[in-house]
This record gives sequence, C-alpha cells and structure tokens, in this order.
Amino acid sequence: MKKHWGFLLLAVFVFVFASRLYFAFSIPYFSSDDAYFNLRQIEHIRSTGLPLFSDDLSYSGNTFVFSPVFHYIIAFFSLFMPVSFAANIIPNLFASCTVFFMYLIVRRVTKNEGIGVFAGFISGFVPIFFANMNDVSVYSLVIPLFFLLIYLFIRIRDKYCFYGYVFLLIFLSFVHPIILVFCLGLVFFQILVIMESLGRDRAELEIILFSVFFVVWAQFLVYKRLFLFHGMSVVWQNIPSSLLSEHFLSISALEAIYMVGVLPLMYGVYVVFRYLFRDPRKDVYLFISFVLSTGLLLWLRLIEFRVGLIFSGLILVLLFSQHFKLYINYVKQTRAHRLLPLFALFFVFAFIITSVLPSFALAKNVVDSYITSDEIDALVWIKEHTPRDAGVVASVKEGNLIAAVSERRNIIDSYFFLHKDVTLRLEDIKKIFTSSLEIEVVDLMEKYDADYIYFSPVAIETYKINFLPFVSSGKCFEKVYGNTAVSVYHKLDSCRLKVVV
Repeated sequence: MKKHWGFLLLAVFVFVFASRLYFAFSIPYFSSDDAYFNLRQIEHIRSTGLPLFSDDLSYSGNTFVFSPVFHYIIAFFSLFMPVSFAANIIPNLFASCTVFFMYLIVRRVTKNEGIGVFAGFISGFVPIFFANMNDVSVYSLVIPLFFLLIYLFIRIRDKYCFYGYVFLLIFLSFVHPIILVFCLGLVFFQILVIMESLGRDRAELEIILFSVFFVVWAQFLVYKRLFLFHGMSVVWQNIPSSLLSEHFLSISALEAIYMVGVLPLMYGVYVVFRYLFRDPRKDVYLFISFVLSTGLLLWLRLIEFRVGLIFSGLILVLLFSQHFKLYINYVKQTRAHRLLPLFALFFVFAFIITSVLPSFALAKNVVDSYITSDEIDALVWIKEHTPRDAGVVASVKEGNLIAAVSERRNIIDSYFFLHKDVTLRLEDIKKIFTSSLEIEVVDLMEKYDADYIYFSPVAIETYKINFLPFVSSGKCFEKVYGNTAVSVYHKLDSCRLKVVV
C-alpha cells in the first residue's frame, strides 16, 4: 500500500512540474522586470564567477546588497544547458518539490498516507504560487525549503532531523531574509503553547531561541550595510509610500481568495477557530502560528503582498488537511461510511474546480500579459542604435529591462536600497511622462543625464496617459523608433537649457 501511495505522489509531482513547464515555455520571454535582474546576476556569475554587486547601468550607478546563493545555484545548472533553460527549468523543479515536503508534514500530523498525497496535490496548485512559474524567483527555492524546515522542526527529537534542521536553518539564513517569517512563527507558536498550558518543553524552547537569535544575527551580518544606511526602516525595503499603497490596494479581497484557493481558505479558517477556541492541539498550533505571523507581516506591510499570499495559501493547505482528516473520521462513524470514497472524490473534484482551474487561468493570464515581442524589439533597437553611455527614461517597472536587454543606463528600477532620493526620482519620472511643459522635461532629463524616453504600454497603464504631449512641437524631441506598442524618443542635443548668469 505504501508503494501505491509513493507512485501516486510521484505522479502528482510529475503532473505539477509538467504543468508549470508547459506554461513557462509558452512564453518566449520572462514575465517580470525582476526576472531580468536575476538573469543578469546569473549570467554575470557564469561569465566571471562573481555576482554583479556594483552596476553602472542601474540608477546610472548603483550598489547591490543581496545574497547570491540562489543565483549561484542556477548558474551551476546553466553550465549544462542554456541560461534561459536553466532559469526556467530549475526554479520550477524546486517549486514542484513543495509537493513532497507538504506530503511529509501532513502524513506526520494526520498519520494518513492518502491525506498526505492529497495535500501534496493541493500544494502544487495554489493559484498564486503556480502562476509564479516564469519569474526566476528566489522564492521558488526558499518556499519548499521553508516547509521542509517545518517538517524537520516537527521531528526535532530525531537525531538526524535535528542535524538537518540546524543545517537547513543556517543555509536559509544566508539565502533570503524571508526566514524571519519562520522565526516569527516559532515565537507565536511558543506563546500559544504557554497560553494554553500545553506543557513546556525546555529543549524545544532552546531550539526556538537558538533559531531566532541565529537568524537575526545572520541578517545583520549579511545586510549590515543596509541596516547602517536605513536604520530600522530597512524592513520596509525603502519602497516609496506611493508604490507601497498602490501595490496593496491593487488586489481586492475576492481576488486574494481566488489566488489562495477557496477550499483551503474556507476550511483552513474553520480549523484555526476550532483549535484556538475549542480543541487545543500542539502540532496544529504550529501551523496556526505561521498563519498569524504571515497575517501580521501583511497587515504591517513588512512582506510583499504576493509573497504573503503564497505563504498563506500553502499554510492553509496544511490546516485544510487537518479538517479533511476530521471529515473522514466523522464519515467513518456514520451509516454512510461505505460512501467514503465517493465523498473523498467529491473533495477532489471540488478542489480541481476551485484551485487547479484557477491556477491554469492565472498562469494563462501571465502568458497573455507577458513582455511582448514589440517591447523586446524596441529594447534591442536601443541596444543597437544608441551610444553605450546613453541614459534611458522608463517606468520603474521596466528599469531592469533597460539594463538587461538594452544594456543602457536606467534612471530608476525596483532596487530601492541605498538611495535617499527614491521618492524624488519616482516623482521626477512621473513628471517626465505626464508634463506638458517641454522645458520641464528637458530640465529633468538633464538632471539625470538621460537621452532617450522609452514609452511603452506599461508607462501608458502606470501614468494613465495615451501620448507624450511635450513631443508635439518637435523642437526638443524626435521619435527615433516606433512600432505598434512602443515608441522611443530622443532628446535633441541642440535643445539644452541656457544658464543665465
């Protein structure tokens, strides 16, 4: 029977992995601006052996502070295949492994192989996580390892699991600061255990204290320059308030429910209330603690909204699995116990309708809204027809594209650390795209030593404009490239502001 469940789990993994790759390779380019930042790092590591910490193209001169572990891993695999293939296949392989770790956790807690396989299947199709299949994101590595760490913590009294837990905790501490979510969850877990008087475990408390202090120390060690520059405000990543508010308000409550999956959310919330107020249970409290920690960080806007939804959706799968066990046990005690396979099949079909199909729909939406060939053609034209030291004005969502594809200086991109003038730059970029005064635009472009304006569908959507009003006179700007989607404008050298003494 165990072999039967093992083959079924492997089939689930293959199906999830194949589905992710199908949508990933349906797109000729990567689906986000940040993906091109990661791609540049991978290519730089492959060619030089070192990450690109100092970049002349970002902000026309920028210094990056980040952990390059993920980029080194992808760069290693790119030695055996093209970089674009490695950047698509390996992150999706990592993300699909979440199926195995969720299975291990649920099987351990519910003592049921079938529920474990079902939980693995559900975790592979949390819509917002599934749609992240073409993003070259470090979260594709961090998220599955996060749940492996939870499994190792559950089995911390096992000698080999203890060693594995310590090693993985140290590894993740130097991969990404999202490990702080895990530590905050452990703190909430300990608080709940003490409040409900579920028994104090000195060894467990020591492990939690070690985890918290080591992770915090590791973050200071890796990101000390950011802490010294920004102080405690570093937790908001120096994101301008206008972008932060826009990002959190862009998704409605119904969209959020759709993205995490209706069934896991509905039954997960039920399990939270049941075990918090009626039936205290220590292992379930661990999952509830991660829900609380993620919810708190989302409320305080200390975690990216999309990332918070991914973690919430996967943790709710764990809670849903506990409800599914309760449901099966209840049916077994009724006269309808012979119909149990039928009831289980009903849940499977309900899950397919409410999570698998939305996952495919969300992925299809990503495919349909990917960076178009017209945009890439315009970026390549800039690379081939402009001076190497040219500066290009583009929206903040396209800064990394300018640096990665056009290989030209951008004025701003999505890396906001180590800059005190981010808000001012953001406002100036907005003025360049929306101002009707030619003299104001020329002044701002000279301020940032910019020569070209990249006017794309992203800029049209971001700034709610259909054209650049200041180019109509033709005195200071000329259109040097255009296709059905993108226009590129050049600031004429003859049009400069005269300084009156």
